[in-house]
Amino acid sequence: MQQNYLVNPVFHARYIQPNIQWYISYFRGKRGIARLWREPLTWILKKYFLKQYFQKRVLRGIVDIPYVEIVLTTKCTLRCESCNNLMQYFTSKNQYICTLDGILESLDRLLENVESIQRLRIIGGEPLIFKDLPQLVNAIEKRRKIRAFDIATNGTIVPKDELLHAFKNAKRFRKVSISDYSSSPNLKIPLQQEALFKKLKEYGISYSFLTGGIWYRVEKIYKRNRTQENVIKNFLACQMPCVSLMSGDKGKDEMRENGHIFVCPIASSLSKLKGIEEFSGDYITLEKGDLRGKILSFYAQDYFKACDYCQDYSKPRVDIQAAIQTDEVLRIGDRD
Repeated sequence: MQQNYLVNPVFHARYIQPNIQWYISYFRGKRGIARLWREPLTWILKKYFLKQYFQKRVLRGIVDIPYVEIVLTTKCTLRCESCNNLMQYFTSKNQYICTLDGILESLDRLLENVESIQRLRIIGGEPLIFKDLPQLVNAIEKRRKIRAFDIATNGTIVPKDELLHAFKNAKRFRKVSISDYSSSPNLKIPLQQEALFKKLKEYGISYSFLTGGIWYRVEKIYKRNRTQENVIKNFLACQMPCVSLMSGDKGKDEMRENGHIFVCPIASSLSKLKGIEEFSGDYITLEKGDLRGKILSFYAQDYFKACDYCQDYSKPRVDIQAAIQTDEVLRIGDRD
């Protein structure tokens, strides 16, 4: 079975190649003198060794996750009309927010079945809303199978000192990625970019500022009733690399469900908005037991029901200003 994965172009694009790229990025290291001698070795590794290395691990049933995003909440300080993770569709009544225990339980079930996660990103909504974020950062740092992790924020919240200490003390924490929404014409709350930069510099925490102010327009989400062939074509045209993890948390008085791995944050959001039952076959349930085969098969899969809800990604993308706000919650099924 594993041999079939190695001749599958989807598996190569989603699994083998990203693992190679992340391995190389860590080997090259930070900018500086060390890169002068590492660059030739990087070329040799990429050309002659790494593809065979990861292929042999697949044949042995060893799983290396290239990249995963853990979604802490769908709550956000903004309501961007073209949010690619569908936060503009969540109301105050159907918001998802995990618990610390729930997200760690889901993450640990994944880690039980993999040898490594090359990179993990913490996202939302706005992840700095999550009250137990310092404890989560400390817990992730202890999970040695996670090679590196970071967090993305919209720049509207300045982290408290407890969280900044957690970032600083985590050796495998890479950076805070801050989006630049200063060009948005109608933000309802002020950006805290300068105060955020100041705090991160004070603690010596690396960060990146994603300037540019240009997004592409995200069309309304609704079921388009494409044929299976055209759903597959849309998936192949999209090529979103962001495998998404959500815990199965429910209310305090209800039994916790299993967490799940989805092909992307759009798919994970749709599972909360439409109900996970509608997307059977799209996700991996993080249940107890051996999931290695299911994980490898997931990376070779080319048909996801969630891809029928997205716009046609084979068409040219339309540029718009970043973070244009909408006053109303959007509804799935409204085309205009």
